[in-house]
Amino acid sequence: MDWRDSCVDEISKHHCFFSALHRQRFMELFEMVQCEPFLTKEIAKCIFLAAWQRPSTDEMAGIFQKLIDEEAMEANCLQGARDSRPATADEREIFKLAQDFLAHPEETPDEACLIRLSKAWIPLGDCALQVSEIIDSL
Repeated sequence: MDWRDSCVDEISKHHCFFSALHRQRFMELFEMVQCEPFLTKEIAKCIFLAAWQRPSTDEMAGIFQKLIDEEAMEANCLQGARDSRPATADEREIFKLAQDFLAHPEETPDEACLIRLSKAWIPLGDCALQVSEIIDSL
C-alpha cells in the first residue's frame, strides 16, 4: 500500500486534527493532489499546517491548482517561498516549520521550534511534529 492511501487514516488515528474543520480542510487539499506526481511526504506535512486556517488552505489550493495546470512533476516553488499574507509572529514560525519540512526530507525538526510559539499555537506545532513522524513512518 502506498503511503498516500493510509496518510489521512493514520493522522486521524493519532488524533492530530484539532477539529472537524481542520480535518476537512486537510482532506480538501490532500484529495486535490493525492494523485499528482509532485505530492511528497514533505508537502503532506505542509498541508497539515495549511489546513489549520482557511486563508492558508486557500493560498495552498491556489498554488496546487497552478502546479496541476502546469502539469508539474515537482513543487520546487514551495521551498524557499515567502508567505504573501501579513502574518503574526506565530504564523511566521509555523511557516518556518513548513519550510523546514521541505528543506529536510524525511526528518522531523527538533521540538525546540515550539519555544518560539505562543501558548495558543504550541499544540499546532506539537501536532505538526507528530504528523511529521507519522508520515515519515508510512
